[in-house]
Amino acid sequence: MSLVTRRHVLASAVSAAMISAVSAPASSAPGDALTVKDRIAIAEAIAGIGLYADLREWNRVRTYLAARVTTDYTSLFGGKVTTSGRDALIAQWQGLLPGFDATQHLITNITVEGAGNDAVARSHVRATHWIGGRFWTVGGSYLHRLVRTPEGWRVKAISIRRLYEEGDRAVLAAAAGRVKAEAK
Repeated sequence: MSLVTRRHVLASAVSAAMISAVSAPASSAPGDALTVKDRIAIAEAIAGIGLYADLREWNRVRTYLAARVTTDYTSLFGGKVTTSGRDALIAQWQGLLPGFDATQHLITNITVEGAGNDAVARSHVRATHWIGGRFWTVGGSYLHRLVRTPEGWRVKAISIRRLYEEGDRAVLAAAAGRVKAEAK
């Protein structure tokens, strides 16, 4: 995917957040409402994680994550909510996503709320994962919690609420197996 195409995809996702940003005040003191610039940066972080994970550009994904990230995938896979270091989370994703021929996380309808150094973003996601002609798609809603750092807005928590699934969930195990086989 060309740099122009990447920017277009990211800009499309960010534009959804701009609608809610129009009425934001221009100040950015710690207790104040979020600015338009804050809202755009937050939407870019949300969209950027999905885009760059799909492109397997892990160093770019890393720039959007806080040092520790809490993930809640319980509505998809059961289990427990977990908190881990950013690199451990990326390693988890690297143990699965490269095993697919392609993935696409379409993140839309991003809304942003918050003040000062904390924000919450809600969005819809439709994530499709392919191996050959087999696929698994999950549709859901994301809730991201972000914190302002000296480097910018960083995601500190990701939660997905599954709304529906299509296709063959078994492609997940097949993808993980492909990554393990490649590592040997």
